[in-house]
Amino acid sequence: MEKFGWAYIGCGGIAQGTASELIQTEDNQIVAVWNRTQSKADTFAKKFGGTVYDTAEEAINAPGVEGVYVNVNGDQHGYYTELAIKNGKAVLCEKPFTVNAEASKALFDYAKKEHVYVSEAMWTWHNEIALQVKEWIRSGMIGDIVSADSAFEVALNYKENPRLTTPSMLGGALMDLGVYNLRYSYELFGLPESVQCEGEVDEVDYKERVVFQYPNFESTMNVSMTENGGHYFNIKGTKGSISVPQFHMAKEATLTTEDGEKTIHASEELLYGKQFSNVAKEIRSGKTEGQKVSAQSTIEVMDLLDECRRQMELVYPQEKD
Repeated sequence: MEKFGWAYIGCGGIAQGTASELIQTEDNQIVAVWNRTQSKADTFAKKFGGTVYDTAEEAINAPGVEGVYVNVNGDQHGYYTELAIKNGKAVLCEKPFTVNAEASKALFDYAKKEHVYVSEAMWTWHNEIALQVKEWIRSGMIGDIVSADSAFEVALNYKENPRLTTPSMLGGALMDLGVYNLRYSYELFGLPESVQCEGEVDEVDYKERVVFQYPNFESTMNVSMTENGGHYFNIKGTKGSISVPQFHMAKEATLTTEDGEKTIHASEELLYGKQFSNVAKEIRSGKTEGQKVSAQSTIEVMDLLDECRRQMELVYPQEKD
C-alpha cells in the first residue's frame, strides 16, 4: 500500500522532532511543506522530503496530500485547521488545539458539518505506556485511588523564545507544559468535580499548582517553565501504586502491588511515529474524528485549561476583542 501523504504546515522545532520519526515509519511520508519563512521550509524539505509551496493552501491541496499536520504557533492553529477543513483535508493539529474551548468546539462543529477528520496531536495517548497505565487504573490493579501527584517542571529557555512569553501567541507554562498534566488526569480519572489553580503570572503564566478534586481523592499537578522540579506522574491506590517517569513521553512505568513490583518498557521507539500511523489509519478508514483523542476530550480539556486561566485572571488578547 502506498504511504500516507502528509502536508506539513509549519517547520519549527516540533516539526523537526515529529518529522524525524515520521520518515522512519513504513506507512507515512511528507509530500508537501509550507512555512511562513520559505528558507526554513526549503531546509526542512531537503532533510525530510516534500515539495515546498508558496502558500499554505497550495500545500494543503498538493498532489498526494491525505492529511494536514498543523504545527505553527498555537495562536494560528485554528486558522490553518479551518483552512484545511475548508479544502476538505483531514487534520492533525498540535496542542494547544486553539485559544479556548469555545474556539475548539466551533472548529470541531465545522469539521463535523463538512465530514472532515480532525484530531488534536496529543501524542501521549497514542502510546502504549500511557494506555497501559490507564488500563491498570480501569481494571482496579491498585484498588481505589487515594491520590495522584504529578510535575512537569522544566526550565525552558523562555527569555530567548518569544513564543513562550507573548500572550497573543498563547505563551506560558500552562499551554506549553501543563496541558499534559491536565490531560493525563482527565484520561485516567475523568472530569473533576472542581478545579483549583494558583499561579505566577506576569503577562503569561510562569508556573502554577493545579488541583483536580475528585469524589474521594485529589490529583495535584505542579507546572513550571522556570525551574527543574521534576517530570513524573505518580498514583497511589488502596492496593498499590503506579509510577510514571517523564509521563508525557514515557517509555516505562512501574506497577507496585502486594504481588511485587513490575516495570514495563515501551516496545517501540517511535512515539511520534505511532501517532502518525494511527491517525493515517483512522483517516483512511473513513473516520471523522480521532478514536484515541476524540473531539469531546479535546474540548473538555480545553475547558479545564480555560478554568485555570480564569482563576489566574489570564486572558489572551484574542479573547478581549
